[in-house]
Amino acid sequence: MSKSDPAQPPPVHEQAGVDHVTKRQDPAPDAELRRLGRTLLAQVRSIAAHVTETVIPDSALPDAPQVAEWTDPPGHRLALRAQTGLGTGISADEAVRRAVEAFTTGGFDIVEERRAGRVAARVVVSGSRAGFRIDVRVWPSTGDVVYAGVTPTVTLSAPRAPERPDPVHTAETVEPGHALCYECNGLGWCPACGGLTWVLDGAGLRKVCTECRKQRVCPVCRGAGQLQIARLRRAEQAFYAELTDPLPREGEA
Repeated sequence: MSKSDPAQPPPVHEQAGVDHVTKRQDPAPDAELRRLGRTLLAQVRSIAAHVTETVIPDSALPDAPQVAEWTDPPGHRLALRAQTGLGTGISADEAVRRAVEAFTTGGFDIVEERRAGRVAARVVVSGSRAGFRIDVRVWPSTGDVVYAGVTPTVTLSAPRAPERPDPVHTAETVEPGHALCYECNGLGWCPACGGLTWVLDGAGLRKVCTECRKQRVCPVCRGAGQLQIARLRRAEQAFYAELTDPLPREGEA
């Protein structure tokens, strides 16, 4: 099979689609995220002790952070969740009142809303402060109570420019009867994203590359890095100054 065949798979050295961005987690931001997690746990424990007289276990806060923002590098946060029930002699209305009271005492901005559900409606009291968000979710019909919270977002690694992959072909390695792809100039990978499948938008958030649409390879040469000259369309021949006269396409007289 010719290396300029449209069915050519991605270049061998990166068929697995490895991300070209160098990643290194810095210890200081990671320690800060852990500290924020401990602060979140302490806040939720204080609120739960007041609302349902419940003790929140350490296991409610997982060790693994979650991606909160798909920036470059991504922002991470820790999320907590604990399910319990209304304490003895505590009604749903009383639990909601206590939640509002606890958030007010703690200096949180409060939002209270009633949400319909497919099984049962619930009341959600949310408190936000300094990047922390905590929800107290109460199901009046079942007596269930869920405490949920997230820490502020932390970037765990410093921004790093993506490492551009080596080209599949250069002017010195292009095969006889071929020319470097006019779109990627021999790179083989998508010239817009370098094979990452994403680019950054104006807000610094990752978005799908519209050039290759997650295919990673150059949309013209399909990863070959070169094109057969005899198979170039007349419009494509215009990209090559050395082709001064229009060449007949393969199969043409």
